[in-house]
Amino acid sequence: MSAMPPTPAPSAAEAERADEVQRILRMVDGNHRAAFALVETQMSVLVLRTQVMLSLSGIVITVTGFSGRAIAQVSDLARVLISTGIMIVLAAALTAIGGVLRLRWLTQEIGDDPATTVARGLAIRDSKSRFLNVALVLFGLGFSCYCAAIAQLLMHPA
Repeated sequence: MSAMPPTPAPSAAEAERADEVQRILRMVDGNHRAAFALVETQMSVLVLRTQVMLSLSGIVITVTGFSGRAIAQVSDLARVLISTGIMIVLAAALTAIGGVLRLRWLTQEIGDDPATTVARGLAIRDSKSRFLNVALVLFGLGFSCYCAAIAQLLMHPA
């Protein structure tokens, strides 16, 4: 007979998530629908924040269409900054779209018990949160390059 391999101890993230699941279930007095709704609400917040970032990205792209050529004509540095900035903003938008707005219904994660369902929902939330955080960092970096290019234009003698 072979011995069963020992079950690996849960990682810190898994233990923290299991803890959060229990806190949520206690907070809603074991009401499974309320726990599900709470996770669903958190997902909605992620989508809303992603939409705001995508709107800002759209504004950056639109403004570049109107004034990008004028900015790029100022100097080589301005050209590099505006080109780099717009590409990083695009990367941020694509990261947000692919990572946060990618559609998977929370009801597809319903398990046999409420704790499993909530844990699966939280895992999706955490994954989408990571994608949004990366997208926000990229957006900030790209927007900074973009603003530096505009500063080049403003400092350039007329």
